[in-house]
Amino acid sequence: MDLTISSADSLYNYDTDRDAFPGLLIAKGGGGADEADPTKYQAWRTPALPADLIVQGDLTLKLWSGMKDFEGNNRGAITVYLRDFDGSGYVEVGSSTLTDAPWQGGSPSWMLKTLTFSAGPYLVAAGHSLELKIIVQDSSDDDMWFAYDTSPSKSRGVVPSLS
Repeated sequence: MDLTISSADSLYNYDTDRDAFPGLLIAKGGGGADEADPTKYQAWRTPALPADLIVQGDLTLKLWSGMKDFEGNNRGAITVYLRDFDGSGYVEVGSSTLTDAPWQGGSPSWMLKTLTFSAGPYLVAAGHSLELKIIVQDSSDDDMWFAYDTSPSKSRGVVPSLS
């Protein structure tokens, strides 16, 4: 997770060990912020912050996603956690869950979904990192695909801060 906007045109297959489809497959059944099975979550982390940061307000996450195989009538359910990482442990700053049925809304392609949740005020100390961690809940009808780091699929988070 960084401030760079990708200019890549093609979506990379981030999980060649899971499937042959471009993007990232996250298996349903994630067990919360502490999920340790790498097939059931994705985490994006900033580099260590050079100065203290106070997080406060509504975090917005725009995420390109789809049901596995772009299955048209399936319900999707995801939870995203914003966490403070100090190098050895985490503190949850906020979280949000989105459930949508059908997730695809009639589209046979990637869907842009927006999650918003409140956070803070919370002080992230210099040297710590911010992490966004996403899981697909067990209540989802199937595994889900996620697209990011390309021009057409600019998944991104906006973290409000006071400093």
